[in-house]
Amino acid sequence: MGYEKAVVKSMGRIEARKLGLALLVGCCLVILSYFITMSETPVDGQASLTFTVGANGDAEDKISRVQPEKEKIAVEEPNKSISTVSHVILKDNNSELRKQDETVLPPKKEEPQVIEMPRPPLTESICDFSNFRTEFCDLKGDVRVHGKKKAASAAVVLLSPQRKAEEYMVVPYVRKHMDNIEKVAVRTVQAPHAAPACTASSTVPAIVFALGGFTGNYYHDFTDVLLPLFLTAHEFHGEVQFLITNIQLWWLGKYRPIFEKLTRYEFVDLDKSDDVHCRSHVLVDLRFHNDLIIDRARAPNGISTPDFSRFLREVYSLPRERAVSLRAHPERRPRLLLVARNGTRRFTNMPEVAQAAEAAGFEVVRADAEFGNVAGFVEVVNSCDVIMGVHGAGLTNFVFLPANAVVIQIVPCCDLEGMAEHTFGAPAKEAGLLYLQYSISVEESTLLESYPREHPVFTDPQSIHRQGWFKMGKIYLGRQHVKLDVDRFRPILIQAMDHLRQ
Repeated sequence: MGYEKAVVKSMGRIEARKLGLALLVGCCLVILSYFITMSETPVDGQASLTFTVGANGDAEDKISRVQPEKEKIAVEEPNKSISTVSHVILKDNNSELRKQDETVLPPKKEEPQVIEMPRPPLTESICDFSNFRTEFCDLKGDVRVHGKKKAASAAVVLLSPQRKAEEYMVVPYVRKHMDNIEKVAVRTVQAPHAAPACTASSTVPAIVFALGGFTGNYYHDFTDVLLPLFLTAHEFHGEVQFLITNIQLWWLGKYRPIFEKLTRYEFVDLDKSDDVHCRSHVLVDLRFHNDLIIDRARAPNGISTPDFSRFLREVYSLPRERAVSLRAHPERRPRLLLVARNGTRRFTNMPEVAQAAEAAGFEVVRADAEFGNVAGFVEVVNSCDVIMGVHGAGLTNFVFLPANAVVIQIVPCCDLEGMAEHTFGAPAKEAGLLYLQYSISVEESTLLESYPREHPVFTDPQSIHRQGWFKMGKIYLGRQHVKLDVDRFRPILIQAMDHLRQ
């Protein structure tokens, strides 16, 4: 009996060992077959295991397959919750999912997802201060402009609950550092009671700007007001009104044809107005790119410097659009306008200069503009093919020349070439004209009558320039005249004639 028990016990141990070994081998085979199956499954369609845990802790093995399309969405939109990726539950066709008698634990509550709405971009400022010369404001909406008759200064107010509060004191002139131009208050308000009540309403846009500054100088009339005004008002095709501070009636009368071409409405004198002018679009100050230059890339409607010249020819009904072509009309003598200055920087040998121009084949025209008679003088300018003169405001008349004409600037001594190029050289080129520049020698300057040849005025001009504009201008612009060396200058006249022969 004891032996049988021992045999039975020994056999039980053997059977247990066999059973354990069989189970171990079976598990290994299952694991091996699983990995083989996984290695043969395409990446986009690999199966994944999911587990549903019941209250009793049993796990139901379920196989789910991720849809490739949804998985792609999850990758492309990483900010979305992973719950947006859906699964398709698969089961064996020969079996049904076992019903769970146990109470299933409720799914874990997810934290409420906070959805942050996109914020609107910051509203652009109503004013642009990036230009080195100007301050320019563009206001659209409920805009109210009141004059300074009953206030310390004129003001432009934009009523807009959606905009941030802004307030600036703007110089309405293209030289923002001018001290003699009164500033205009420009601001935005959110509450209706903070804006002045309308007394004069119109649907016509308005431009607020100032006269004064350097206006009255022929060059500055064009570079500080007339060209910037054309650049700013042109896009409105006459449907715009000018609200002006520091009115100078004589000046407006002088250029009245230009103003009448830019607006169909009478100007408003803001200094004497106590009305509140309500508009939907108001510009404060004038657009400005550079002196006598319009940058086509930045200009409304892509206008350019030649467009300004065409505009002026239209204003004054000037007939000539192009300079003479000596190739087509070899018998013609091109007309050369010799600008005669009565003050500083004048030719001391004008008859000799005129004779040299005539010897080169030009018909020389000597004419002076009468005060206020712009129309009469610009007709003379337009009839010419070349304008020539010492650096000064008279050369501004190149804006009335026909296309393909020539501008010859005589640059006084000493080191004034950069200023001369900026003032008339670059603008003339932008206008489609040939620009020729002649710098006089020390021997051609009347400064030799005031300073010895070895003086720093001649030997070190930059030492004078470094003392500032007024010191430099007093010597080189205020005390200097030109005695032109016609032999040295003659190649410039020949170059101008050759250009007209092309």
